[in-house]
Amino acid sequence: MPDAETTAADHQRLTDLFRRHGNAIYAYASDRLSRDDAQDLVAEVFVVAWRRLETIRVGDERPWLFGVARRLLLQQHRHRADQSALQNRLNSTVEHDPGPGGGPLWEGRTEVVAALAKLPEADREALLLRYWYDLSSGESAKVLGCTAATFAVRLHRARRRFKKLYEAHSIDTHLVPDSSLTAYMRGLQ
Repeated sequence: MPDAETTAADHQRLTDLFRRHGNAIYAYASDRLSRDDAQDLVAEVFVVAWRRLETIRVGDERPWLFGVARRLLLQQHRHRADQSALQNRLNSTVEHDPGPGGGPLWEGRTEVVAALAKLPEADREALLLRYWYDLSSGESAKVLGCTAATFAVRLHRARRRFKKLYEAHSIDTHLVPDSSLTAYMRGLQ
């Protein structure tokens, strides 16, 4: 049976983990889920962290938490029978009007988002983990459950595909489904 010091230290470690990484995990989840579902996923991630606290290595907390979030998301998507409910929620949060601050900068962002939306999910996830969430290549590899070398290859290929799509001026953002733009537009506005 754990003593009071161990329990207090565990509580403090979990609290510190949540304070340092909770917002990043929420941002990751909210890119893929509604606000309420994202909050639920964050709670699930930290429940798992509490149960496995002694196995989380110091210094590897962030990629470990992202990996748990990713696995929970994948599990949730596998069990979700009706994908249209998710699409409807995502569609309802899209803002179509850039507002008075729109213009060339907005258009450039729209092209980036459109290129991201055209990428396969695996490429998009590699790029976002590395550059949007600012995880190192090693941390991103841990999140995806692969080696650093494998991630480097995936990232290289994803960058190459992204560049090709972005430079092909034929990207028409009006043809890209709103649901695929939603998560990325929220972060770019």
